[in-house]
Amino acid sequence: MSLIKPPFIPTPLSVVRKALDIARCGPDDILYDLGAGDGRVVLEAAKRGAYGVAVEIEHDLAMLIKYRAESMGLGERISVLEASFYDVYLGNATIIYQYLYPSINEALAPKLEKELSLGTRIVTIDFPIKSWTPVLVRRIIDEAGIIRTIFLYIRGVSEPDAVILSLKPICPKIIAGQMGVRIDRSC
Repeated sequence: MSLIKPPFIPTPLSVVRKALDIARCGPDDILYDLGAGDGRVVLEAAKRGAYGVAVEIEHDLAMLIKYRAESMGLGERISVLEASFYDVYLGNATIIYQYLYPSINEALAPKLEKELSLGTRIVTIDFPIKSWTPVLVRRIIDEAGIIRTIFLYIRGVSEPDAVILSLKPICPKIIAGQMGVRIDRSC
């Protein structure tokens, strides 16, 4: 596979916070940021009690993330993997965050389908995973007045050949459970 190296384009903090709200990021989560840049996403996730895994191939940026985590007292809540996200096992994630080109999102789709557990939330910024169906699309205006689009996908629901294994109709309480809230099977 030919690897395209995306540039570091920082996501405005208001967009990061809204994306984490949409993904319902909290203390029970392990968030992987693919192409973590300066670490702002994993740092925000760690502030919410989640464990953040920053996947960043650029050495200087990986070192910056480690420094920022330690200086903010979040070093115990964050790991930094200096590697290509194509080479990192993602199966421990409950949330995947990616702000990547559409072609990279598409190239990653088979890896996400293969490695992620059912119910894992995937958040993309501005660029969808074209072969998948988002469960939520939200547009917001960032600090610079730019319209940003946040896409939320759920593994087992969003991909083209997704099969939801249930003998009962899915009710809102179960959907909420797949998004990180408790599962109430009484419906």
